[in-house]
Amino acid sequence: MRLSVLSLLLAAITGPPAHAELSEDYRALLVAADRTQSDEDFLETLELLASLTPGGRLDVQAAVAELSPRRLDLLEGWAAPTDAASLLADAAIAMDDAVAEPGPAAGHAIGAGDSPPNDLTQDRWSGLAEWVHPAHWDGRVKLGLAIDQGNTDQTDYNVALELRRPLNGGWGLDSKAEYYYTENAGATTRDRLFLQVRGEQPSVDQWSYFVGSSYEQDRMSGFEYAAILAAGGTYHPLDSERQSWILRAGPGVRHRVPDGMSGRTRWVLEIGSVYDLALSDTAQISSETTLLAGPEPRGEQRVALTTAVGGNWGVELGYRIKHEFEVQPGVDPTDSRLDFSIVREF
Repeated sequence: MRLSVLSLLLAAITGPPAHAELSEDYRALLVAADRTQSDEDFLETLELLASLTPGGRLDVQAAVAELSPRRLDLLEGWAAPTDAASLLADAAIAMDDAVAEPGPAAGHAIGAGDSPPNDLTQDRWSGLAEWVHPAHWDGRVKLGLAIDQGNTDQTDYNVALELRRPLNGGWGLDSKAEYYYTENAGATTRDRLFLQVRGEQPSVDQWSYFVGSSYEQDRMSGFEYAAILAAGGTYHPLDSERQSWILRAGPGVRHRVPDGMSGRTRWVLEIGSVYDLALSDTAQISSETTLLAGPEPRGEQRVALTTAVGGNWGVELGYRIKHEFEVQPGVDPTDSRLDFSIVREF
């Protein structure tokens, strides 16, 4: 979603009347600004929203505390009352608080530098801990488990954690951790750990750029581990409530360590596609394709159908296939997996 002054003015004309809280249109614009704008541009957007809202800066600050708490540091002293009505309202609140609680020590004057009543930052964490505050993150957890006994003795499970959060300067962070394990008749047939971190920064129109890294440890692949570092550009040909499509491409390096041998590093060109389609209000299908072109090419395809079952819970049926064009001796070049998981979004 791209934000502009024109879209704000159109929202002011066509949106529902403002009230004690920001309207849904203004809240959507605030979320988009937090995702795509730098601190300086974000403050300009807040100024414009405050000029269009009867509650002014105080209502805007309350919305920022709810929707983009990581930006609250920018608003220190910003929401000070500027009109007589606001001053009277704050004075009444202060008098109520003085009756209900012990007042300040004698001789202490309440100045402009004091925190306003019901300080919106009181639940924030200090220092580095603020970076991991749960209010900044969203994502989901997946868990699948199957245990067969009798004629077939097999244990199969998978667990995954996906986390996302906005960063300063308009950057967005996506991370993923997955683990798959299968044991059949006492022998391990799958033991795979996959970690991925990717940052993306919107630029102009439908373009953006990314930098990312991944780590894979698969005991059945003939390699101790493989790691990739890549950077490049992304293009969003589709971006609507019902569907989205993201294309990316960029150069990088891939380091792999074969079992019992020294590692080797090769250049790669990462080409990817991510397509999401909402089939209904409760069902969504996702398709992710990744191709590593270079001296040791690899292709991977993931398809998942997710269905909501109530609240933030859902079920997911997923299929993944990976093909290595150059493999270690005795290793099948194609690896596939079908999974059924319980999903919890947060």
